[in-house]
Amino acid sequence: MLPVQDADRVEQLWHELWDFSYRYGDQGILMMALSGLDLALWDLLGKRLGVPVAQLLGGPVHSKLPAYASLPPLRSVERVLAETDRALTHGFHAVKLHEVDVEMVRMVRDGLGPDIEIMVDVNGHFDPVDAIAAGRELESCDITWFEEPVRPMRDHHAIGRVNDAVDIDIAAGENEYTLQDFNRLLGTGAIRYLQPEITKIGGLTPAKRISALAELYNVALCPHNFRLGPSLNASIHWGLSCPVGRWIEIPWLPQDRHFPTGVPVPELKDGKVALPEGAGFGETVKDGQTD
Repeated sequence: MLPVQDADRVEQLWHELWDFSYRYGDQGILMMALSGLDLALWDLLGKRLGVPVAQLLGGPVHSKLPAYASLPPLRSVERVLAETDRALTHGFHAVKLHEVDVEMVRMVRDGLGPDIEIMVDVNGHFDPVDAIAAGRELESCDITWFEEPVRPMRDHHAIGRVNDAVDIDIAAGENEYTLQDFNRLLGTGAIRYLQPEITKIGGLTPAKRISALAELYNVALCPHNFRLGPSLNASIHWGLSCPVGRWIEIPWLPQDRHFPTGVPVPELKDGKVALPEGAGFGETVKDGQTD
């Protein structure tokens, strides 16, 4: 039987677990599992001490951060505009499209006008030649960033080629796992918006080191997240605690679709999101009930 461990030793436990498992791989499902354990321990520590996790990190650097509504692929201008209108009514000032048709992005831009920020994520849809062509067309659409423009999505050299060829900011990082991965990606000089996913990288313990890398390379940290509830709350605590934290991604599903957890989209003020209420990573509200 394994000895009982002190749950307050969050970082020591992370390193012990990583040291035990690294021989089986330092990416993929192992890091995702480690993420869940690490986040649960940080949340438990905050709840036991009665303070937000951000306070355990020295206190938030930002009181709020701008948030964008991240839409799923809809493949219809009318549907995108309808869902964007719902998001704007909720309080968002920015939306992310997962559309690969540049003409559709242009029509959405024309429909929204110049005051709403638009991000475009193509999830590695293009090869480098087509990504450069699409990026050059997107230059006239006044988008905030062009996300994961090439496949494979971790082809850092190809991402650099796209960045060199287009006059548009590049975002990437959701499919990186280790500190070395992020260092290689940032070393290309191609990324302005860095998007680690806290449920892939091993949790908050390595997230702190990735924050330092983002500061070192002077890029904006924009945690990637397409879930409501604990992972979003953890991303908010992380982003608000990082000096170069810039954007928070909040999933926005069509009105007829819902996440099975029943957790609602957080409230926004002037397009920005604040720390969730409560200790740890905050309270999770489901159908009017607080856990």
